[in-house]
Amino acid sequence: MSPEELREKLLELEDVGYREFTLKTCPQAKHLIGVRIPEQRKLAKEVVRKGDFWQFLDGNLPYYHEEILITGIIIATAPMGLQERFDYVRWFVPLIHDWILCDCFCASFKIKPDDKEKWWDFVSHWSQSKNEFELRFLFVMILDHFVEKEYLSQIFEFLDTIKSDKYYVEMAKAWLVAEIFLKFREEVFDYLQRDQLSQFAHNKAIQKACESRRVSDEDKQRLRGVKF
Repeated sequence: MSPEELREKLLELEDVGYREFTLKTCPQAKHLIGVRIPEQRKLAKEVVRKGDFWQFLDGNLPYYHEEILITGIIIATAPMGLQERFDYVRWFVPLIHDWILCDCFCASFKIKPDDKEKWWDFVSHWSQSKNEFELRFLFVMILDHFVEKEYLSQIFEFLDTIKSDKYYVEMAKAWLVAEIFLKFREEVFDYLQRDQLSQFAHNKAIQKACESRRVSDEDKQRLRGVKF
């Protein structure tokens, strides 16, 4: 499938109602056609399955929101070498301008255990960025793929030292802390008593953890006890 053929299919799937709904939850989305994400994943899978994804990626200049996301899903899922994938990810990340593109892209990867350390080193480079959605990419990749004991100290360090007042970075931090809590309760209790998060991210992390049905009433009470 060529980029031109993909655009034709996307325009045929246009859903005005879905576009309006998406813009309410993601107002940063640009050039949105209104195609549901499962349909986008099907189209990405079709490009990969036909084996012409190299030509698609190298000849693609995505304009519509859906074209960008499908390109990201192909980068995340197509069979290719690790360094080739890293090259495409570097090219793609600057195209991310909203939370849907970021979060769906991050969730599309399946990282092999043997490649974990290389991936950690790779995504850690974005810790130096000042861009809102590049930093969100870092934190959501960590949330999706690195909530493991051996990475906790480095994760807490990133949470404390990466400073940004951007909303989608702060929300990603809060979401990450809440997710870590589900696996490492005592470590997070300890962290929340000494963290260097903003007041917003600190309290939002506690709120999100308390909203989970997987957190006991006793733990919710303890969490509320360390709220600012």
